Amino acid sequence: MVGPTSAAMEGEHVTVQDVYLLAVHKLYQSPQHPVPINTTIVHALTLLHPAVPQPDGGRMYRCLTEFPGRTPGEVVPLSTLTFELGGGHLWPQVADWERAIDAVVDIARHQGCDAMPVGLPQLAAVLVGGGPTTVHEMYHPDGSCSQAGPVERREHLDELAGHVRRFSAEGPFWPGDNLVAPPREPRVLPYKPYRSK
Repeated sequence: MVGPTSAAMEGEHVTVQDVYLLAVHKLYQSPQHPVPINTTIVHALTLLHPAVPQPDGGRMYRCLTEFPGRTPGEVVPLSTLTFELGGGHLWPQVADWERAIDAVVDIARHQGCDAMPVGLPQLAAVLVGGGPTTVHEMYHPDGSCSQAGPVERREHLDELAGHVRRFSAEGPFWPGDNLVAPPREPRVLPYKPYRSK
């Protein structure tokens, strides 16, 4: 199990810049895109947008940027946050993630921030929408079965991170205007990566 760094344990916030949130969400159609959109990627700072319920968005921002081992430029699915928060059991202590994600997707759809709307194929959406250790059984029309899990999930996330790098090479993601400060409390967020029994 990954534990907080000594700095985090002492309440010092070690914030990693340029982390991106990936949210798999309900499909929507857009005239700007040839395929239905089921995933949106935004800069973590968009969670500090005043249209996102606060302090929920601010706490989610801290989860994205303060978790030990986070790296600059990383694309972090909401499912990873759920994994890091005790398989979702700790969400009530952090945020109403559904309201926050709905607000972020709405801001992105109405050009209130820079975003990458993506129409992921079904398998990719299932992989990034599941936790980082989840193995999925896939049944094929010919009666055969195969598995996809952490390795394939990482491949999809690396590919998406490459798209984000190319986009941000032209200029940083605009997270929106009039951002609020993240909350200072709790001093240390309740990270507890999920362990199956």
